[in-house]
Amino acid sequence: MEYSQLFEKAADHYKKKIPFVLFSLPDEPSLKGAFQKENASYLAENFDEESFVLAPFNLNDVVFQILYKNCDVHEVTTNEIEQHPIDSVSFSENTTEKERYMNMVANAIKKINSEHVHKIVVSREKKLAVQNFNLTTLCTSLFSQYEDAFRYVWYHPDTGIWCGATPELLLQTNQRNFSTMALAGTQRIDDKMMIQWSVKEKLEQQWVTDAIIDCLENKTAVLKVSKTKTHIAGNLAHLKTDISGVLNTNKATLMQLAKALHPTPAICGTPRSVAMQFITQHENYNRSFYAGFLGPVGEMQRHSKLFVNLRCMAINDSEATLYAGGGITIDSNPEAEWDETHNKLQTIAKVLQPLL
Repeated sequence: MEYSQLFEKAADHYKKKIPFVLFSLPDEPSLKGAFQKENASYLAENFDEESFVLAPFNLNDVVFQILYKNCDVHEVTTNEIEQHPIDSVSFSENTTEKERYMNMVANAIKKINSEHVHKIVVSREKKLAVQNFNLTTLCTSLFSQYEDAFRYVWYHPDTGIWCGATPELLLQTNQRNFSTMALAGTQRIDDKMMIQWSVKEKLEQQWVTDAIIDCLENKTAVLKVSKTKTHIAGNLAHLKTDISGVLNTNKATLMQLAKALHPTPAICGTPRSVAMQFITQHENYNRSFYAGFLGPVGEMQRHSKLFVNLRCMAINDSEATLYAGGGITIDSNPEAEWDETHNKLQTIAKVLQPLL
């Protein structure tokens, strides 16, 4: 099967309202598709079976699962996908929405100043009208770029289409071996040689790293932490620290580990409970699957990879809803935080360029 046939099969499933998922792992020249044989819903009670899972930001909501045993599964190379130069997408921003977001950032800074809070992650959604929706075009656009990210297109009648290109690994396991990452700080790349990280950004990165280590320490026999380095994701740069090790025998299942890590300080804040309370009270929209996690689990003798659902969107025949956020600390500037979300939205909006 060629990639074009894979995309056509996805379009046919979408037309018939039958679940499917297409995905490609970072820096791997292959694209996998899992197409359910019937329209059915499978909710994830554990991550033991070979499947693809899609979890929302709020884990009290439903976690969806496409089970490979109930699917036709195909794999093709991405090297053959036609590469088309894609221009950046420009879109106007609503003044009222900008004021609302900046006020939310200011309130987060006040919260941090008045209480023992290190960081609160706030976010927003951006809706763009779609003029020429075509699933094959969407797939071609997404999978012809962002090779260093985890790319996916998911469809289920109960969720609609979600797609994205996320740079952030939540958890990877292979038997007892595991790896994850702490990702924080964002800069738009104009010149890679000019990237310099502020004290605020370095401190934010350290908080994320420390929180992940705290979650894993009592579940691991070995824990290794790398030096922090600059990580490039599209036209954005982040600070990244790799964390790996060996899990204690029978200490935790994959689902338990994922729930222990999620939501990380990179998408929620720290302390987690205070940050989550602020998000619930002030964001004024439902994150849904944005900042949740997703990926293939139970493959090749319990080899699994789960990614944080960033740089993503929900899309239908007439509208795309894009999502972006940023980590607020005591040194944050509301205007700069607004600009950061705009840059992040522009990164994933490039996927929509042929559809606008």
